[in-house]
Amino acid sequence: MIAYKGFTPELTSRLGDNDKKNCTFRPGAVMQAKQSKTARTGYHCCENPFECLAYYAWDGQNRFWKVEAEGDIDEDASERIACTKITLIEELNQTHFVLAGMKYMIEHPQRSKWKQNFRNFQVSDEKCEAMEKGHVAIARGERPMVKGAAGAIVGMILEKDGEIRAAKCLPLMNGMEKYAGKWITINEEWEVVTIEEKDD
Repeated sequence: MIAYKGFTPELTSRLGDNDKKNCTFRPGAVMQAKQSKTARTGYHCCENPFECLAYYAWDGQNRFWKVEAEGDIDEDASERIACTKITLIEELNQTHFVLAGMKYMIEHPQRSKWKQNFRNFQVSDEKCEAMEKGHVAIARGERPMVKGAAGAIVGMILEKDGEIRAAKCLPLMNGMEKYAGKWITINEEWEVVTIEEKDD
């Protein structure tokens, strides 16, 4: 199965059981363990990319990879995965990481742990804001509203009656800075709409 995993800059996994803690990975190499049990043994990863942020901050140094989890796979109620075989497939830059997380939410709209709240990375059912360059804000709901600084990444997932109707990831760079500093949303035609701010 496809999953996601965070690492230190040296591709070291600093979390895991004693045998798997502080081991260094290599792209394409198959790593193997004797058994897997979440939070105990085996190689750990997450089906939801954003869950990796609970273990490795997006700080410009840690690295995030798409991985293939195989062998004996164990999942728990917290949606963590442990496996006996793992292979690093592709390193993700920030935009691709955000796209992977949004894709996960779209493909699994009923999963419960999609909201995230970290210092520079928010996924919310309310309006949210990426305050600085490199920050991420994603809103999901009937009227998803986001605002971001130039160089931030914002995402919108329009959901009505439990169904995803439209979605967009918008890095506020390379010509998209025109939306920086403005509240925006998305409509069912997949169009970005600027929201006129009003005094509360």
